[in-house]
Amino acid sequence: MFRYSVIALSLLATTGALAAEKVVDRTFTVSPGGTLVVDADSASVRVTGGNSNQVVVHMVAKASDDDLALLKIDAYQKGDEITVSLKREKKGWFRSWNGDERIEVTVPQRFAVNVKTGGGNVDLSGTTGTASLNTSGGDITAKNITGNVNADTSGGSIVMDTIRGDVDGDTSGGDVKLLQIDGRMRGNTSGGDVTVSLVGANRGITASTSGGSIRLTLPRSTSGNFEAKTSGGQFTSDMAVTTTSFEEGHVKGTLNGGGPSIDANTSGGDISLHAAN
Repeated sequence: MFRYSVIALSLLATTGALAAEKVVDRTFTVSPGGTLVVDADSASVRVTGGNSNQVVVHMVAKASDDDLALLKIDAYQKGDEITVSLKREKKGWFRSWNGDERIEVTVPQRFAVNVKTGGGNVDLSGTTGTASLNTSGGDITAKNITGNVNADTSGGSIVMDTIRGDVDGDTSGGDVKLLQIDGRMRGNTSGGDVTVSLVGANRGITASTSGGSIRLTLPRSTSGNFEAKTSGGQFTSDMAVTTTSFEEGHVKGTLNGGGPSIDANTSGGDISLHAAN
C-alpha cells in the first residue's frame, strides 16, 4: 500500500496571551472500512466523510511559547487505522493551560470514528460506520451518518440528525435532540429537554431527563408498548394510545397493538406524543 504524509510545523509570533501557533498537517492513504481514533486532552474536533481514499489531518494549537513547548501533537498510521493525538505534558500540579486547539479530519466515507476529547465540541458528518463521540466539556453534533452512533458529554448539548442506525446520547448539562433517526434510540440528560423523531420502524425508544420536557414524534403507524412518567408536568398526545394504566403522572398502554418499548421519563417537565404524518 502506498503511504504519503506531509508535515508542516509553524510558529507564528502574535500578541496577547496566545503568543504562538503550531500547525500540523498530515495525509495518509488508506482503504475504506478503516478506523480513525482521536485522543486529545482539550480540543474541538471536526470529522467529515469525503470521496477519496485518504485521511487528511489538520491540527492547530494556539498558546504561549511555554505552553506549546509542552504540547505533543502526532498523527500516525497502522494499517488502515489512523490515530490522531494532541496531548499536554504535565509540568507541576498547579500549572494551568491557556490555549486553543482544533483538530479537523477528512476520512473516506466508509470509515469508523472514535473521538475522545477533554475540552471541546465534537462534530461528525457524512460517514458510514460506527461512531463513538466523547467530550468532557462541549457540544456533540452528528449528521448524515449510516451506522450506530454513541455520544457522551458532561457539559453540553447533543444533536444527532438523519442517522440510519442505533443512537445513544447522554449528557449531564444540555438538551438531547435525536432527529430523523432510523434505528433504536436512547436519549438521557440531567439538565435539559429531550426531543425524539423516528423514521422507519420502531426498534425501541428510551427518553429520560431530570430537568426538562420530552417531545416524541413518531410515524402514525408506529407500533409499540408505551409508558410515560412525569413528576412535574403533564402528558399530551395526538396519537391513539390504548391505555392499560392511567393515573396522575403515569400513562401506560400500546400503540397500534404493541411492540418494542417506547419509554419517556422526566422529573421536571411535560411529555408530549405527536404523529409525524
